[in-house]
Amino acid sequence: MCCPDPGRHYNRHPPGPSKLNPLSSRRRGTGFPAFLYDGDSASDLMAHRHVPKPGGRSFFHINRGNPLKMEVLVDSWPDFKTVISKPQSMEMVDDTDFYTNTYNIFTKDPENLRMILENSNLINWNQLLMLESLQQYLEPVIMSIAKSKGLKLEKQQCLLFVRDIHLGVYESSPKVNSEEKLAPPTRSQLAARDEQSEFQCSPVSDAEAELVNAFWINTGHEASLKFTRQRIQHLPSLCMRDPGGRPISWCIMDQNSEIRMAYTLPEYRCKGLFTRLLVRFTALLRLQWADFPFYLITAQQNVQAQRAASTAGLLKAPNEYVRWICRQQRRAT
Repeated sequence: MCCPDPGRHYNRHPPGPSKLNPLSSRRRGTGFPAFLYDGDSASDLMAHRHVPKPGGRSFFHINRGNPLKMEVLVDSWPDFKTVISKPQSMEMVDDTDFYTNTYNIFTKDPENLRMILENSNLINWNQLLMLESLQQYLEPVIMSIAKSKGLKLEKQQCLLFVRDIHLGVYESSPKVNSEEKLAPPTRSQLAARDEQSEFQCSPVSDAEAELVNAFWINTGHEASLKFTRQRIQHLPSLCMRDPGGRPISWCIMDQNSEIRMAYTLPEYRCKGLFTRLLVRFTALLRLQWADFPFYLITAQQNVQAQRAASTAGLLKAPNEYVRWICRQQRRAT
């Protein structure tokens, strides 16, 4: 049996020659002095030694056809201070869809970020939206902006697990959990394990998007189904199936290279199936794309997921991953 291709719709070819696409002096319509990085030029920024690779993980997908229409903005080049990645404006049309209305932020100067957020219309604060960052110390800036704009903040703080190729971005913190890991299994080893198991692995199909969405903790309306379906259609995924072909455990890749939406049906839990699935998924990603910057975040109390991440060869980073969901305060009538 051949090992499943978790990214059957995904472009595995390396990106073409990169180029810098400077915009005249400002990102049109945002008031944000910036250079725009699209599918041809994102590798310039990705290769820059001062950009943390986890903070620039959407570049990998942008450089491979940009299937989810992302863009990356910097305040200047090459001496930039702030990097923001987000969907293109044409994608952010639903004011209630915070799954899509998501901004990933990295800055070397919090005051520079404050100036950008206060003085540009890069972010549509009238929408339900989410800000993401590896830099928890940005919280005073985010809270100050939210207060000035009358927004309510909901904070989500998680543990971050990365693949070892990206440990160099944490030079300021030597306490990275870097104990030796076993080499990931080869393709032939994965195929042999498939032959020995009653449960087979294959990518999640488009027809199974509603099932994945129904069990996703963040689900709640049609926007989450759209978000789920698009990622199944365009990015790598993997599920474990029972002998009848029914999905029993799965995980999906998102636009920022996060492995998410992981779920195992209750009757199949406590059997190590998700750990096996995650080991297989990360091994296949490594085999097909040597430079794939995938990562996993877990709730602080989810010890089982943390053990699975370690077994899959992912390393716990010293930085915690923070999400701020921003919404307009309801006015009293």
